Amino acid sequence: MIKRISRFAWVVALVLVALTLALSCAPKEQVTPAGKKPTEIWLRGSAAMTGIYAASLLPAAEAIKEAVDLINTERGGIDGVPWKVELLDDAGDVAKATATYEQLKVKEPRANMMVFMTTSGVAEALRERFNEDKICVMLPSGSATAIYPAGNTFCIVISHPDGFGFFIDWLAETQPKPVKLGLLNWDSTFGRSIMTDECTNYAKSKGVDIVATELFGIREMDLTTQLTKIKNAGATWVFTNTLGFGTVTVLKSVDALGLKGKMNFAGGHFAMDYDVLRVAEALTEGFVGPHSMVTWDEADNPYVAERRKAFDAAERPDSYRAQPFLVFKGWMTYVADIHEAAIEEVGWENLDAEAFKAQIVKTKDLKLPWTILNYSADKPETNWARMVQFKGGKVLPITDWRKAPDLRPAQYKK
Repeated sequence: MIKRISRFAWVVALVLVALTLALSCAPKEQVTPAGKKPTEIWLRGSAAMTGIYAASLLPAAEAIKEAVDLINTERGGIDGVPWKVELLDDAGDVAKATATYEQLKVKEPRANMMVFMTTSGVAEALRERFNEDKICVMLPSGSATAIYPAGNTFCIVISHPDGFGFFIDWLAETQPKPVKLGLLNWDSTFGRSIMTDECTNYAKSKGVDIVATELFGIREMDLTTQLTKIKNAGATWVFTNTLGFGTVTVLKSVDALGLKGKMNFAGGHFAMDYDVLRVAEALTEGFVGPHSMVTWDEADNPYVAERRKAFDAAERPDSYRAQPFLVFKGWMTYVADIHEAAIEEVGWENLDAEAFKAQIVKTKDLKLPWTILNYSADKPETNWARMVQFKGGKVLPITDWRKAPDLRPAQYKK
């Protein structure tokens, strides 16, 4: 009996060994160990690289690509992983940008952070999709409707409403009262973004009376009718919420009416760029506005000096000498730092939009060589700026850095 049991045990043992060997030889499903680094990490998005905004935004797209390349070269990418970038053209068109985004969001490896160098209308149209798809987005669109209600979108420049309030503060502090102000804005999401109760009431509280508001189409080239109405309303200052060719159109119309020297003119953050200076030249003299970044003409700033040297060495066309090629290396360095801080906190296996957001909202009055950034969960836009002026063919600061008033829509304030 014992002999039979012993033989049976041996048979069972041999079967188990054979089964083990068979299983060990079978193909195994590849499972990525938790925390294992990927072979690459992607930053995707779109930009208005063609169409009427291309002069301003094509250089922005190229500047992002250059900055990512520099980060790969200088610091070995993100936590030692090569950083890849893909930006597609959306022409500043909402329908095209939406189709482009739908294409990008399903690409593998998934990009949990994206950048968009496009219009306020595009940013506004896609804002809820970014939230639904759990993708963190950084962009320079300052329209309140592009970033509120607060969600997954963060703005790297002062918003249009806050920037307008910053200008109002400066106006109230430096100009004799009463100040009579006219608005001359694009008839678009961008232009209308300062035409809010918050902006109007804030101006009034500071002794600035908005006596006229005029709009014009993006392709409109003669604004003498609008400017005449503003002048006849008694305005001594005119503020335009435009950028690039829009601001140039304003300045050329001012010149056509002979108003330079008779009235004062200002614009928002994006009006104070070199694409305006390069085209309008002497017509820009004395034009002022709020600005969230350093300028090419602050040569005593080591960061600016380094970027000037690199720009000249690369032999870029002069048309690319605008904000993006100056500040986007700094911006992408900040984005890379956000990635690495998130990786350190949650690991590669949990690197998602929430991990990025958790790091971004920790950014409190962070003084960088090119700007000061400040974010919170309910205010996803920085609020630091200076007043700058076009003077002698340069863009120069005329105030120190300070915080702007909070003029986001009242329903989005805690």
